[in-house]
Amino acid sequence: MSGIALGIVLASAFLHAGWNYLLKKSDRKIVFIWWFQLLALFFCLPAFLYCYPKDAIPPAGWACIVATGLIHAAYFWVMGGAYQRGDLSMVYPLARGSGPLFVPILAMVLLREEVSALGMAGIALIVGGIYCVHLRAFSASAFLEPFRALRGGASLWALLTGLSIAAYTLVDKVGVALVYPVVYIYGMFLITWLTLTPWILLRERSFLASEWRRHTGPIFIVGFLSGFTYLMVLFALQISKVSYVAAVREVSIILSAYLGIVWLGEKHGRQKLVGAILITAGVVAIGLSR
Repeated sequence: MSGIALGIVLASAFLHAGWNYLLKKSDRKIVFIWWFQLLALFFCLPAFLYCYPKDAIPPAGWACIVATGLIHAAYFWVMGGAYQRGDLSMVYPLARGSGPLFVPILAMVLLREEVSALGMAGIALIVGGIYCVHLRAFSASAFLEPFRALRGGASLWALLTGLSIAAYTLVDKVGVALVYPVVYIYGMFLITWLTLTPWILLRERSFLASEWRRHTGPIFIVGFLSGFTYLMVLFALQISKVSYVAAVREVSIILSAYLGIVWLGEKHGRQKLVGAILITAGVVAIGLSR
């Protein structure tokens, strides 16, 4: 990975952890997501209008835009459900760490990439980290708690978030080779927002006004950062391998654990921090192995 790509992805990772922190502090997560998606469309519109006439989009490019938009709708849905049920310091490491865990498997099947010994070691580290973030204490009596926690609740929603991350990462690697990133991300945001809108209007309409009043500032911040950070990743995907990008951006896992433990006062901080470090080491190993 080049220095430019590394810098882009690291900056994106820190900003990504920051807007997830703001999302976790919101009241009705899926409504907060709908609002910031709408603002992201507004913020990205000038750049989209400037870039769109320059390049014709091939049919395969349109297919990638539609696919990533639908996958992102699922991603935001399950991520909102995970944050509604669990701590930032548990959900974020589990979701972001399991994404690179799934990527080598999907990349091997769909893109015919191979997983090396270092990559397998990275997978083992991620699994160990996922185990640690679910521990209540470093003791024999707590040994089975992670296995019980993974059966449902926030952990299951976070793992589904990780699976959706793996899916859209692979789609985006193909898509940004066919469509200019600014145009690509705007199409993604539009399809995602349109996909979420029927549910919001049918089931969450009563929360729209209150969520806007209570969290107007954070909604504006996340509306800008969500598009900006994702655009940074798309540019990085154009100049680096998908596995490198997916791995390096996960340094945000440690930052999110810190934010949850220190700023939000979430419990079992030592176990979650150790787990976050193991997960980060695992995704870096996966990135270096490819």
